[in-house]
Amino acid sequence: MKKHLFVLCSHNSGSTVLWQFLQTSPHVSVLPGEGQYLEGVRDIMNNDPWSSTTKFPWELIKTEWEKEWNLNKPILLEKSPPNLMRAFEIEKVFPNSYFVIMMRNPYAYCEGSKRKYLKGWSYSDLAKRWIDHAQHQLKNINGLQKVIYFTYEEFTENPSEIIKNMLHFFPELETLDSSFSTVRKSVYGNVSRPITNFNAAQIANLSDADILEISEILKQYPDIMEFFNYRYEAGGFKRAISNVPVKVSTWYIKYYVRNIQRVLRRLGVQSPS
Repeated sequence: MKKHLFVLCSHNSGSTVLWQFLQTSPHVSVLPGEGQYLEGVRDIMNNDPWSSTTKFPWELIKTEWEKEWNLNKPILLEKSPPNLMRAFEIEKVFPNSYFVIMMRNPYAYCEGSKRKYLKGWSYSDLAKRWIDHAQHQLKNINGLQKVIYFTYEEFTENPSEIIKNMLHFFPELETLDSSFSTVRKSVYGNVSRPITNFNAAQIANLSDADILEISEILKQYPDIMEFFNYRYEAGGFKRAISNVPVKVSTWYIKYYVRNIQRVLRRLGVQSPS
């Protein structure tokens, strides 16, 4: 019997590169793109898709997707970000369903979402949206029968460990290749890169006021932040120093120490060497 593999991951959270990574298994068949955009279901699946109360005719959707999957392959892969809102409905309709869940740092998510998709949204509203998605993902993690989850940071920084865990979770994949490169849209433009963590560059685009606005929402949900192991970003001087390479920040420390010593000498105060 065929097995269905669904990527549950919000937009601007690495869903595309994860989807491409899973395609490196020779046993996987994919749709031409995100299932939500196939011609036979586009109008249905783009009708308020991010509302958890929106109901879809999954039997019809399944029929349309099966027209595009290569049914000679044992694993049928799909990823449409809004599906994280209705994973339990999918589980009922698609036999042998497996789910891969991935979450991303909320500050990077907010920056990328505003820059690429939701330009008119405030950072407060984007942070609330991240929390909403995280709450649904927590339900998915705790309630789906066959599920694995990890973060974007774990995936991009230690793909070999993710491969080991994925093959243990879904041995029918047999092999996965983390060395592939692909052209994709990023904070650096459309570039060909291997699996890469873009968080630092995206968070650096945020002002201190942006950081504060996002943090004010996130701090209302410490349990969510703790579960996914995310910390609150600092602002001001502390943030600037934390984003400076170690050698440069050490230079700054020495620079300020020398200036303090110079002032002390002028005042006739003996400073420690």
